[in-house]
Amino acid sequence: MLVPSLDQIFPHDYSTVVLDREGDILRIFLNNREQWHMPPPNTPPPQKLIEAVIAYEDKRFFTHSGVDPVAVLRALWRNATTGQRRSGASTITMQVARLSRPKSRTIFNKILEAGQAVRMEMHMSKTGILSAYLNNAPYGGNIVGYRTAGLKYFGKEPSRLTWAEAATLAVLPNSPRLIHPGSDSNALRIKRDRLLKRLRQSGLFDSDTLNLALKEPVPDRCLTFSSCAHHLAERIRKFAHHGGIFSTTVSLRIQEQAEVTVKRHSEFISKSGIRNAAALIADTRTGQVLAYVGSQDYFDRNNQGMIDGVTARRSSGSILKPFLYAKAMDAGLILPQSMIPDIPAFYGSFSPANSDRSYKGIVRSSEALQQSLNVPAVFLLRQLGLPEFYDFLKSAGVSSLFREAEEYGLPLILGGAEVTLWDLAMLYRGLGDSGNFSRLSFLDCNRTVHSNKLISEGSWYLTLNMLNELKRPGVEFYWTRFSGQFPMAWKTGTSFGHRDGWAVGVTPQWTIAVWAGNFTGEGNPALTGGKAAGALLFALFGMLDKSPELKWFKRPENRLVPVALCAETGFPAGEHCSETLTAEKPSEAPALPKCPWHKEVYLSSDLKETVCSLCWNRKDTVRQTILAYPPEIMQYLSDRRNLSRTQPPHRAGCPSVSAQNPVSIIYPENNSSIIVPRETDGSFQKVTARAAHSSNNSRLFWYIDEKYIGETGQRHSFALDLHTGEHVLQIIDQEGHEKKVAFSVLRISQ
Repeated sequence: MLVPSLDQIFPHDYSTVVLDREGDILRIFLNNREQWHMPPPNTPPPQKLIEAVIAYEDKRFFTHSGVDPVAVLRALWRNATTGQRRSGASTITMQVARLSRPKSRTIFNKILEAGQAVRMEMHMSKTGILSAYLNNAPYGGNIVGYRTAGLKYFGKEPSRLTWAEAATLAVLPNSPRLIHPGSDSNALRIKRDRLLKRLRQSGLFDSDTLNLALKEPVPDRCLTFSSCAHHLAERIRKFAHHGGIFSTTVSLRIQEQAEVTVKRHSEFISKSGIRNAAALIADTRTGQVLAYVGSQDYFDRNNQGMIDGVTARRSSGSILKPFLYAKAMDAGLILPQSMIPDIPAFYGSFSPANSDRSYKGIVRSSEALQQSLNVPAVFLLRQLGLPEFYDFLKSAGVSSLFREAEEYGLPLILGGAEVTLWDLAMLYRGLGDSGNFSRLSFLDCNRTVHSNKLISEGSWYLTLNMLNELKRPGVEFYWTRFSGQFPMAWKTGTSFGHRDGWAVGVTPQWTIAVWAGNFTGEGNPALTGGKAAGALLFALFGMLDKSPELKWFKRPENRLVPVALCAETGFPAGEHCSETLTAEKPSEAPALPKCPWHKEVYLSSDLKETVCSLCWNRKDTVRQTILAYPPEIMQYLSDRRNLSRTQPPHRAGCPSVSAQNPVSIIYPENNSSIIVPRETDGSFQKVTARAAHSSNNSRLFWYIDEKYIGETGQRHSFALDLHTGEHVLQIIDQEGHEKKVAFSVLRISQ
């Protein structure tokens, strides 16, 4: 068939155009033919341009049927009388046919174009044909389409063109290779001015408008398209195979400010060898992304700036801990005031340690979260259940978990899994949205997003209040002393080896996520979440507009219920808890167990011994409430001199055995397996066993496989030289209390 079907007139090969939420250009890409070709707009061409094009190209466009007989006869006459090809008599419709299937300029092809033009006129409206011409006409160089030309030559949308600018665009397609801005501006001016005078004669504007239009300069160069949000634009282009216009939720103003802020901060931390940074800013209420900064500088080739740090998978460090605490509250395990252990612990081959290698013995949950202590977090994860927390992360939308929960193990909460900045912003935005988790969006501003209610109203509020108490870095440390300052719930994280620094903050209005590090993955002692990422977090927060109505989260009045807690342990007060405080718990959470550590005992009159019916003198006893933590906790509390009404040792020689064994073996665990490697000198390493006793002054006697090996006092640890096989460790205190554990050892020869 000689004439193509109408739906195949022009191939769908347009530039990918990425716009901000207001319609401003973020970035434009060349199409597959290396052309700047904006997709056709949904609105008709501006009237000024239509009038100029009709006057210049095809005066009888609205009356002929694709071929203009008058223009054909005139062309034949001129060509015959001059002996030269002076006029082609092509109508706009015929030019559309030629543009859709470019051919050599012969008489046969001219006849073919005329046939195609007649068919187009039978199936398309005049407005459609004119739009097809303007949207696909060449405007010099690799510029195609009137909208592209208006932006490249005048920096404005066609609807804002002046008469002089409209006339310039009208004459350009006639000979784009010979006259276009930058090649022969004088020839372009002559053609433009001739058209302007013709338009004046037609009565389209007055003489004053003509004089002003003639004074306007013609463009002598192409303008550069604005370029912003490069990583997001690249992300969009990957699924835009044939181009198109994509409206995003990004704010050009916030994006530009964020890019400048990230770059400035990166220049500062680069002095410490930290070369890369990324940031994401979203609206907490809607989940729409307002700024997307994939690196410190997209064009920084020396430091791999083209890598998208928003989607890169990196170790999470401690940044997931707030969600563990929130889920633990929903499970009825803790409240912010509850005390949880902070002592050396061994979970098979995994032994978590706090970043400063110190232990508090026992610590309030709020302090453990605010100080990002590792040992209490692992303790909570084990209590809550690894599968439950893993399922929460998957349900909340974390996309980087590619293994089963058991493969990650308890280190999951300390950075054992990789996350992306995108997923972290999504998680914290869900925490700020009353525990409703849904995906962030950067396209389709008005689309409805499905959300999952994964954290209760009471838990998210209590968790955010705990995070608001974190000390801010740098000058932000004194933020409460200044008027007009806004609170923020925020958390940092540092991955193992100081390879990644995270900081995420959330308010009712804004969610900000920041990553700092090196795309190469190398560690740096200066790389911590608080310093490298936290400072950038608050720099970004400071540049954002803030609404007084969205200063802090609204308290969920009906989702929190009062509860009387033991002032010392933070668990619901029991009958032996003398001091209480009133707190709040999530109404949907199960009731916490009553304080497990306060109990009533009988002491000798000097309060130095615990007595019972088998060893007391009823006239010489005192009944007292004491705080009886487990031995392993008591050991660390005594080291820190942080004791309050603790239990003294039972009276020596008493025939009874205390109901609570004061001896505890911390490591190794019963029925555990220990692999022993060689030292650098070829000898095998020793296994360091650890124990604790509730009395600070007790002595412990150590036996391995029923052979006495020594004793310890106060701090109880013993280096054991063990061969491959089964072993039994037995520890006895001065009063005869004992503990045993059985374990196996495997020496690795290689």
